[in-house]
Amino acid sequence: MPDQQETIPPVFFAHGAPTLAVRDTPASRFLKGFSKSTPRPRFILILSAHWETPDLKMSAPGPLRTNHDFGGFSPDLYEITYPAFAEPNAVAEVMNALVGAGLFAKLDDDHGLDHGAWVPLSLAYPEADIPVVQLSLPFNSTSQTVYDLGKAFASLAKTGVLIAGSGSTIHNLRAIGPDRGKAPDWAIRFDAWVEKGLESGSITYFEDLETIPDFRQSHPTEEHLLPLFFPFGAAGSGAKPELMHRSYEYGSISMSYFRFA
Repeated sequence: MPDQQETIPPVFFAHGAPTLAVRDTPASRFLKGFSKSTPRPRFILILSAHWETPDLKMSAPGPLRTNHDFGGFSPDLYEITYPAFAEPNAVAEVMNALVGAGLFAKLDDDHGLDHGAWVPLSLAYPEADIPVVQLSLPFNSTSQTVYDLGKAFASLAKTGVLIAGSGSTIHNLRAIGPDRGKAPDWAIRFDAWVEKGLESGSITYFEDLETIPDFRQSHPTEEHLLPLFFPFGAAGSGAKPELMHRSYEYGSISMSYFRFA
């Protein structure tokens, strides 16, 4: 059992487009200052929208390659490396927490860190000197199953582990607008609806997303919203959100960052 350390509130990171790693934006500036307001983690456990698998997987111990899982961007993005490492004891702690919750994940030594993980981490922790373990997002995930997965790690947050979900509360690439242009009304409405649900402290608020008028406009596919419920679950029943930052990129991508007390 690791020594008791300061509790670190679970967080939700918006990762935006891969260009977040190299552009000066309100969101990138927020991420660069994130570590100043957060205790240094023993390790980071992150679930990203960009690693979808049939069944639950997690990083195997060892170096994590920087996965450039995107195309059509400037060459400088493909030259970025984030040399994170999945420390064996960290992997063991994550696996033990899963087993304790009646869950299982297959170890994966190929995926590394996708841009949903390494882009925000490279800004928040540029030295890459904190161990990282990534979890996948199973294809059949729902708000409830991701919340329950997060609950499995509530005890880790109390021993100095940063538990993070990475996605976006608004993610419609079909509605891309001018860079830093005004967010459309439907995006602002849906962000407000999400925030109200998080304030309720109950995952049941999110159980029937298809009935929400702005849901499919905000998320043609739901994989970018689902990671929000991972830190929500890890924070425990009745957790309350703190909106640490919100801006919009290209109109239809919400760069909203939450911390859950």
